[in-house]
Amino acid sequence: MLLGCQCLFCNAQLFDSIKSDLKKKPVFHYKFDSRSAFIDNRNANVWGIKFGIGYNRRIRFGVGYNYLKSRLPAKVNLISTVTGEPIKTTLRMRYVSFYVEYVYYRKNKWELSVPVQLGVGSTKYVAFSDLENNYQSPSYLVLLYEPCLSVNYRVLPYIAVGTEMGLRLALYKNNQFKEQLTAPIYVFKVLFYWSDMINHFWPNNSIPKPIMDLL
Repeated sequence: MLLGCQCLFCNAQLFDSIKSDLKKKPVFHYKFDSRSAFIDNRNANVWGIKFGIGYNRRIRFGVGYNYLKSRLPAKVNLISTVTGEPIKTTLRMRYVSFYVEYVYYRKNKWELSVPVQLGVGSTKYVAFSDLENNYQSPSYLVLLYEPCLSVNYRVLPYIAVGTEMGLRLALYKNNQFKEQLTAPIYVFKVLFYWSDMINHFWPNNSIPKPIMDLL
């Protein structure tokens, strides 16, 4: 009973904190990222760009565009309409994501947050041995859910190193798509806080605050 009351109290505190943060002035937020995961036990890099808004440097949400950077040989072969022979393929994947990130701990040089994104996009197989004929499969719908835990440590006032660990879950994929998408996600990152860097080296700069907020 006591534990249940404590949980309710913590949840109430969290909601009050979020409500208070959302009353702050919104600031434009963007970032580029590269996340590593596995597709059928093969390392695969997904690059992305995100745009959104943040509140009180604690809550961020917005949309992003992501695509599979790695060119992985695929399980499925296409059939040449000219020779009737099988053609080896590589995997392509692109998706739009809706993300939210909440910073639940920030003290001294440490910052811990929970980034979560939901992605909707497509996958397909593209021939890499017969590019002239542009052989490719139809696009297959994919729905991805990616919850993570992020830890950052500021080694300098304007530079941080960090890691992000989580899971990519394929909530839906077409039966014609044979690769395994559900897998762990891991990220090693270096973060540059440009506005803090400018203020550190040029404390008397005259850059307007709205511009500094974008950096």
